[in-house]
Amino acid sequence: MSDKEGKLVMIKERVPLRTHEMLRRELRKGRKALYISKNSPHQLNAQFAPVKDNMTAFWLSPRPQDDCIPPMNLETFESRIVKFLSENEFPIVVLNGFDVLYSWNGLRPVIDSLKRARESLGNAEFFISLDPNEHNPGSVGALERISDEVVCT
Repeated sequence: MSDKEGKLVMIKERVPLRTHEMLRRELRKGRKALYISKNSPHQLNAQFAPVKDNMTAFWLSPRPQDDCIPPMNLETFESRIVKFLSENEFPIVVLNGFDVLYSWNGLRPVIDSLKRARESLGNAEFFISLDPNEHNPGSVGALERISDEVVCT
């Protein structure tokens, strides 16, 4: 186990190519990841086929299915993250769906939710992939301010 302190990293990219490249590398090392996405878990599992056993994927969707997190329910979003963090050593959390959470809840509630999730990180890493061209500068700036690192691709 590493004693690295957890960090929140915002990755600015049109599509999550860099995020997926980094995630595959870490999954191959045996790290566990929670991937919360605007895409279906079936689609993600296909993209991560050789290493998908180390990844738990949830879809930001109002469908009443076990692999979905209702995007309007930030409490469920946070509790899934906290539960995963408590069950795994040095895990990774990936969010590719900031825009979905934002459209259902507005900016301030989502930023507050991410801040609370960040406080639970321990030694985990939390990566948020987003296309800055799809968001207004205010929401991108708010996310940058709570991030420990911002990566531009």
